[in-house]
Amino acid sequence: MTIIEFLLYLIYGFSMVMMGTFAIMQKDSKIMNFSLIRSIKYLGYFGIIHGMSEWITMIIKLELCHPHLYIQVYYVNLMLKALSFTFLLYFGLDLLAIREKYKNILLRIPLLGFLLYLFGFYLLTSHYGVDYHLSNDHFKIISIRYLMAVPSCAIAAAALYANARLIEKTKSAEIAKRYKNLSWIFIAYGFVEGLLVSKAAFFPANIINNEIFPEYFILITLSFKAIVGFIINYSLIKVIDTFSWEQEERLFQLEKLRIASEERRKLGLEIHDGIIQQLYAIGLKIEYLSRYKEDKASAINILEEVKVNITATINKIREFISADALDEIELDRLKDSLEQLVRKYNETQSVEIVLKCKLSPYTVGDLLAEKTTQIYYIVQEAITNVIKHSQADHAEVLLEGTPDFIYITITDNGIGISQDIKLEQQFGIRSMKERAQRVNGFFKIESLLKGTRIELKIPCEEALI
Repeated sequence: MTIIEFLLYLIYGFSMVMMGTFAIMQKDSKIMNFSLIRSIKYLGYFGIIHGMSEWITMIIKLELCHPHLYIQVYYVNLMLKALSFTFLLYFGLDLLAIREKYKNILLRIPLLGFLLYLFGFYLLTSHYGVDYHLSNDHFKIISIRYLMAVPSCAIAAAALYANARLIEKTKSAEIAKRYKNLSWIFIAYGFVEGLLVSKAAFFPANIINNEIFPEYFILITLSFKAIVGFIINYSLIKVIDTFSWEQEERLFQLEKLRIASEERRKLGLEIHDGIIQQLYAIGLKIEYLSRYKEDKASAINILEEVKVNITATINKIREFISADALDEIELDRLKDSLEQLVRKYNETQSVEIVLKCKLSPYTVGDLLAEKTTQIYYIVQEAITNVIKHSQADHAEVLLEGTPDFIYITITDNGIGISQDIKLEQQFGIRSMKERAQRVNGFFKIESLLKGTRIELKIPCEEALI
């Protein structure tokens, strides 16, 4: 191994470990509503494990490990490479903009693939001997490179590009551009890491292999990998920085909204106190009239005062209603309202209610106040029904969204719905269905093997159901 190769292995491993460390550090970020931030931990695990495997490769090539441990070190390195691409596949699948119930099924694929790799590895070593993989790298090429590296890079790139299109459609062109840059980087990385392998007598290794660059292949490949590692680092930092900047702007807007709400609350208290005082004064004057009916002149004056007080009270109420009617509940406020609702229920009864919100303001369309209000009351009615009738000890409220639809799922582990009950005759269920229909939404309720599930699908603005 030349000094240049040594440095490139060192730099490449360092760049991947650094990228992984940076990615994992984002798991406690305050902007957890963004899909990339939620999925980035898997990219972090990929980076750290893959960087370690490259360092082990460097140690093997430098012949620094003890001869008696050579097979063990070599096989550990193969396992690390396979595990790293397993996590990269986790990252790509978790980043896909699909509903949670479908994603949970897809996320079983990476673990299944890794277990199949271990099973194949074990079968070959048990049949041909423990040193089989040292002299024959066909299994490594087919399993790790073709079946793990290429698909994981392709899916990660596709997920990033799909998210870019969603973000571009809704909110931020700058973030969308950086997502697309990351996707192209993973495509290039998948080509070099997954397809440029040792030449073999099977397709595509007999056509696309490391002999494309016969003399300088190792240096060119290692250089490219090291550059890609730093580019991924740079791109991730830029994406997170953009998220942080726009999140700060959003927090600023929310702070303005909080101040406005606080002022409105004070105004409401003042109006409330004024209305009570006016009504109390009106009550005293009417009581006076009932006691002193003979003094007609005083009675007429008092009636005029009552009339004035009533008019003033009505005007104050109208002002209050007008001010409140202008307030629209945005997506973030819906989440906050539901969190308060769930917190209130959890403090007053024994059923554990869990709220999971996976609504990203960058990939979800806009909702009018009427729709968010209907969603709130449907969720409230559903939770109330769970507490009253389900005999459950746990319920989950899940909010998901796309640029076209908001999905709400309420699931409990109770006794389910009796077959003898006519759903259309139940007031609470009928109320939820009617509320969904008012905003052109879709409402569904079904009994599970254990419990009940309610699904709600509300179209965002300019979306058709």
